[in-house]
Amino acid sequence: MNYHAAVPVGHDQGYDLELTAAADVDELIRLLSLDDAGAASIQRTEVDPVLDVQVHDRFGYLMYVGDQMYGYSVGDPDSPDLADLSEVGFPAGTGVPLERFRAALVEFITKDGALPSVVEWRPVEQFAGD
Repeated sequence: MNYHAAVPVGHDQGYDLELTAAADVDELIRLLSLDDAGAASIQRTEVDPVLDVQVHDRFGYLMYVGDQMYGYSVGDPDSPDLADLSEVGFPAGTGVPLERFRAALVEFITKDGALPSVVEWRPVEQFAGD
């Protein structure tokens, strides 16, 4: 079974992308880069880890939910928080450069949902009050 990404765009549109290769990840990033795109959830089945992702400006945001971690990527301190732009509520400092974001997505879909090692991670509770 392959990974899928549910990508909301605007108030009444969305995409369901099957992610099997790097080219699919590139299409996902293109959709996430649209002005009215929201956060996408990448998942294979309901019991597998989930990677919630969003693109804003020049940053990609990641939140991993699984047995290995429930946390956000540690990113550029200058990356803004997306609390007003995202249901996920990505905190400031969690956005990573798009090249590393892409590498994390490819690693996630090709390594059976393992926590991507190309970025650092911090548990969600460590971001409380930042």
